[in-house]
Amino acid sequence: MNTELKYIEITDKLYAQAKQIRIDCFFEGMSNTEELINDQFEKDGIHIVCLNEKQNVIGTGRIHKVESTAIISQMAIAKENQRIGIGKRILSELIIKCHSLGMKEVKLSARETALGFYKKNGFKAFGNKYPSVKTGIMHQDMIFENK
Repeated sequence: MNTELKYIEITDKLYAQAKQIRIDCFFEGMSNTEELINDQFEKDGIHIVCLNEKQNVIGTGRIHKVESTAIISQMAIAKENQRIGIGKRILSELIIKCHSLGMKEVKLSARETALGFYKKNGFKAFGNKYPSVKTGIMHQDMIFENK
């Protein structure tokens, strides 16, 4: 599959597609999706999308910075495009971006179901698992280990 990665602003027309993928993956059926999506990091976050041949968004991710630490969040791949390398491609690009911004650490909070994916891609779990404040789904903090 031919794909293209593109950084976007929240004013970009592609943002609505990216936002819908996040809702479908993380917040489906919840009544307060706008509030959940528009957290304190959304407006100033660095957003990336993966586009298919038709220039439709099939995956997305976000970075926000806290001092010298980059936090990767809101990584979501359209269900029909999962398990074909899109997530790995987005994650790899986000890690490169974090380092290009001079970030000393790259962290994320992974759903339990995604721990294996992040471990395969260089992240190590730390701390205890906890329920997400937004969804109640169990998460684990992880940090990227430069190899």
